[in-house]
Amino acid sequence: MKHRFKNEDELYITAVSMIAGILRLDETGFTKNRDVTKRITVSCRQASVLFSAILKAKGIPCRSRAGFMDFGNTGDSYMEHWVNEYWDFNENRWVLVDVDGYYEYEQRFGYSQFDLPRRKFVTASEAWIGLRKNILNKKLDVFLPNPLEGVCEYLFMDFHALMNHEIFYSYQPLYLRDGIHTLSESELKELDDLAELLSEPDKNMEQIEYLWTTNEKFSVLTNHTQNIYYDTFG
Repeated sequence: MKHRFKNEDELYITAVSMIAGILRLDETGFTKNRDVTKRITVSCRQASVLFSAILKAKGIPCRSRAGFMDFGNTGDSYMEHWVNEYWDFNENRWVLVDVDGYYEYEQRFGYSQFDLPRRKFVTASEAWIGLRKNILNKKLDVFLPNPLEGVCEYLFMDFHALMNHEIFYSYQPLYLRDGIHTLSESELKELDDLAELLSEPDKNMEQIEYLWTTNEKFSVLTNHTQNIYYDTFG
């Protein structure tokens, strides 16, 4: 069964495909103490997409978010990551959740991975605005030499996720194929404006949806290659 322990992200991009893969390996489905050789091997994005789908199927508002996570507890370094927000009707707030995290087993942290403090996660919009204005006081660990380039990728992943269109890691707008260093200042300003809207998605949802439906260059995608971390899930 050695072939089972590899990154299978490209095989399971959607929630439907992940559920089909899980059931194919073990028809009992989502059970505790599942044989590790009968789990799909996917990354944080896939875990986030699947969790969003499950909660939405139960009538609970939930959305995937792409950004940067403090995996320690010091705020020294933030790494590329996908999380979730679900709406708590009793408390009238979005709850930050990391279903791919390990915090539930780290009692020293004093919080659950199913209700994380906001300081744990830097949204892609916060990172973009911080870098562009040179006011970001948090260290981002991104895989690309130019941090702004890496943050730009996550900015569009977050934008699409908020529109219930969670794109794969390597999908990016076609017009960015040659890199953001080729963009004009007016085009960079467009991204600044997008980031400002995404920084408060509930307040700006009407404008975000307008961009989604009218600005084709933000939605016409091409495929890039990018290395990713992966975990087992299922």
